[in-house]
Amino acid sequence: MISEKKSKSFLRRQASEVRNYRMLRRLIPTILSVIAILIALAYVVSVMYTKFGSFTISVNKYHVLQYGLSLSEDRYFLTPTSRLDCKAQEEMTNIDGATLDEIDLGAVDGNDSGENYLCYTFYCKNTGKEILSYEYSVNIAGMTMDIEKAVRIRLIANLNEELVSKTDYARSAGVDDKGNAVPEPNTTPFFNKTTVLKDVVKDFKPDDVMKYTVVIWLEGNDPDCVDSVIGGVMKLDMKFSVLSASDTDK
Repeated sequence: MISEKKSKSFLRRQASEVRNYRMLRRLIPTILSVIAILIALAYVVSVMYTKFGSFTISVNKYHVLQYGLSLSEDRYFLTPTSRLDCKAQEEMTNIDGATLDEIDLGAVDGNDSGENYLCYTFYCKNTGKEILSYEYSVNIAGMTMDIEKAVRIRLIANLNEELVSKTDYARSAGVDDKGNAVPEPNTTPFFNKTTVLKDVVKDFKPDDVMKYTVVIWLEGNDPDCVDSVIGGVMKLDMKFSVLSASDTDK
C-alpha cells in the first residue's frame, strides 16, 4: 500500500514537471520576442537620436506686447515662428576648415549644408513696438564619444545686412598655468562645458533684423580628431531670450 502511494505521488510529480516543461517551452518564444522588441525599440531610439534635432533654434515667450522676437528661415518673414529645426547629414567626415573660406556661406537662406558640414541661415526680428535687448546662446544639448573635442562652430551675424561678427568656436586645447583656457588656433574657446557661446544684443530697434549663419564641422587638423570620435553624435540648440525692461535700459 505504501509503495503504491509513493508510485502515485511520483507519477503526479512527473506529470507536473511535464506540464511545467511544456509551459516553459511555450513561454520561451514569447520571452525572446519581447526581448527582440525591446532591442528593436532601443535601436529605433538610437537612430532617432542620431537623425533628429541636430540643431534647434528657439525664442522664449515674452508676455509683454511691446517686446517680442520672431524667427524665420526667410529674410521676408513670410512664415515667422518661435522655433526652427535643421537636420544635419547623417554622416559627416572631417574636413579642413580653411576650405570653407572658399564657400559663400550664408548666401542661401535656410539649410545650405554641404556633404561634410552643416550650414544654416536664419533671421531674428524685433516684432515689438519698443527697442529691446536680447540674450542668445548656443548650447550642447547632447554628445557622445567626446565628439565635441573636434567640432568647430562658426557664427556669422549681420545686422540689417551689415556684418557684425564672424567667429569660430572650439573646445579649449587645455588650460595655462593660471587656469585660463588655451584656445585652439584661430578660435574662441567654448563658454563652458555645456555652452558654446553666450552674448547680448542691445538697442535692437523695432523691425531690426539680425541674420545668423551657423556652420558646424569636424576639424581634421585638430589633434583630437582621432578614430575614437568616429560614430559620435553632437546635438546643439540656440536659444534667444528677451531681457526684462530693466535690463533693456542698461
